[in-house]
Amino acid sequence: MNSINLLKNKDWVRKNKRQVSILQNIWMGDGISRKEIGQKLNVTKMTVTNCIDKLIERGLVEESTPSVISDRGRRPVPIYLKHDLFYSIGISFYDLTFARILLMNAKEETVGEKELHNLPGDNWQHKCDRVIEQIKAMLQEKCIDMVNVAGIGISLTGILRPEHGMVVSSSQFEENRDINLCEYFKAETGKDCFIINLPHLLAMMEHKWGKAKTMSSFLYFHHHYGVGMFLDGALYRGHQCNAGEVGMMQISEDGDQNLDGRQGTVGMIMPFYKVSDRIQQIIADNGNTKVRNYMFSDTGKVTLPVIVSAIKDGDRICAQLMSEYFEYVGKTMINLAYIFNPEAIFLQPWTADIPQVSIDIVRRIMGHYGVHNWGLHTDVISAQCGDGDLAKGAGLLPVNKLFNQNFI
Repeated sequence: MNSINLLKNKDWVRKNKRQVSILQNIWMGDGISRKEIGQKLNVTKMTVTNCIDKLIERGLVEESTPSVISDRGRRPVPIYLKHDLFYSIGISFYDLTFARILLMNAKEETVGEKELHNLPGDNWQHKCDRVIEQIKAMLQEKCIDMVNVAGIGISLTGILRPEHGMVVSSSQFEENRDINLCEYFKAETGKDCFIINLPHLLAMMEHKWGKAKTMSSFLYFHHHYGVGMFLDGALYRGHQCNAGEVGMMQISEDGDQNLDGRQGTVGMIMPFYKVSDRIQQIIADNGNTKVRNYMFSDTGKVTLPVIVSAIKDGDRICAQLMSEYFEYVGKTMINLAYIFNPEAIFLQPWTADIPQVSIDIVRRIMGHYGVHNWGLHTDVISAQCGDGDLAKGAGLLPVNKLFNQNFI
C-alpha cells in the first residue's frame, strides 16, 4: 500500500488515531519539534517519542538537521512529513490566457513550475487540455508517477460551486458557464480535483505561511473587491462558498448599474480597472506619466506592477489615481471591521511598496473605528502572501482535504 492509500485507509486511521493527530500537527507545524507536539496534544514525552519512531520506521516522517537554538542552548530537531510521501499540484488561472502550474512535495517544497501563456480564451476544454498536457509532462520529467499525487487544486475568480467542482461564471473562462472543472480534470488525470475562489485562498495562505499564523480572526482584501475571511480559527466561505463579494456593497444610490440591477455599489463606483484605464488614456493622449518607462511600448497593457513602479518613481498622476481608489477601499474596510471585528485586515503585498497611497490611507480611515469609548482596534497590514503564490496555495487544497477529511 503506497503512502497516499495508507493515509486514506479508514481502518488504519481509526487504529492509529494518535499517530494520525501527530501527522496532522507535523503538516500544520512547518518544522514542529517533539516537545511542541507534546504540548499541543497534551501527551507525555514518551508517547510522542514512541509515535514519532513508528512514523519514521513506516517512512511517513523525517527529522531534519536542527537550525534553531533555544535559550537553554538545546537544539530542537524539526520534524517534517517525508518529502516524497506524496506530491500535490496547484494551478492558478490568472486571466483569460495565462495560467501557472506548480508541483509541490509533502514538505511544501516546489519540485516543478510552469507558466503557460497564450492559452485559448474561447474554449475552456482546449485551455484545460493544455494545462493537463503540461502536468503530465512535468511529472514525467521529474520521474514522479501520477499514483503518488494526492490531487489537484485550482484557484480562480468568479462564482463557484466547490462542493460540486462547478465553475458557474469566471472571467478566466469568459462566456463559458456551468463548467464542471473538477470532473474534467479527474477524467483526464484520475486524480481528485478541488477549486477555490482566489480571495479565500489568499486568506488560507496567509494563515498557513504568512503574517496571520497566530491569528484566529482576520480579513484579506484583494484589489478586485473580493475578501477572504478567516473567522474564529477557520476559513469562512459561506453556505455556497461564495462569501466575500464586497464589490457588491452598496454605498450610494448613484452610479452605473451592477449585474444585480442596483446602483452605487463600490465595485462599480471605483473598480480597480478604472485606474489602469485612466492611465492608458493618458498615454494615448500623450500625457506626462512615468508609466512609459516601464512598458515595452505605448500600445502595451498597463498592468499593476507597472503602476506600482511608476508611483515608486514619483509619478503624481498614478499616485493620485491610486489614492482615490484606496479612499473607497478604506470606506469599505471600516464597514467590514464593524461587522466582523477582526484582529487585522490584510492588503496585498504590493501595498508595502507604495504605502503612502494605499495602506496609509486605509489606516487613516480605520482611525474612526470604534473610537467612541468602545476601545475597538483592527490592524491594517500588508500581507506576505499574494497573487504570485496562488499556484502553490492551490496545491494545499488536496493535502488539506487528505488530512482534514480523514484525520478527524
